[in-house]
Amino acid sequence: MSIRGNCSCKNIQITWQLVDHSLVPRACQCDYCLSKSAAYVSKSGSRFEVHINNHKLHKIIQHGSNSADFHECGNCGQVVFVTVEIDDELYGALNANLLHNKFGFSEAVKANFSNQSAEQKIQRWCQNWSIAVILNK
Repeated sequence: MSIRGNCSCKNIQITWQLVDHSLVPRACQCDYCLSKSAAYVSKSGSRFEVHINNHKLHKIIQHGSNSADFHECGNCGQVVFVTVEIDDELYGALNANLLHNKFGFSEAVKANFSNQSAEQKIQRWCQNWSIAVILNK
């Protein structure tokens, strides 16, 4: 089964191949994520695909430790997903607020990872994030 999602103007569209629909989104408490009302979901071993209609409107933002890439739509301003490349593999997490999960997600839990070292973040991402595939790039 798959979950689909998109930014509000549908420039960036997601298809996530997933079996477990009972995931709990993590609402990062940094200023950037709070300003975007983002809460992220991911599942190790799962895979999502991204289709970008207008690449000129695809913005990649880095902040904080500058380790991860936050993918925004330049038209509607929403952050749709976040990625990081580790050992030639692209890992990612999706903004649950932009996904159409007919089963619904649990309420987001607040998460603060600002005290983690870069090494700790990379380990967490490898263990918990999905494999991301960006198409039409």
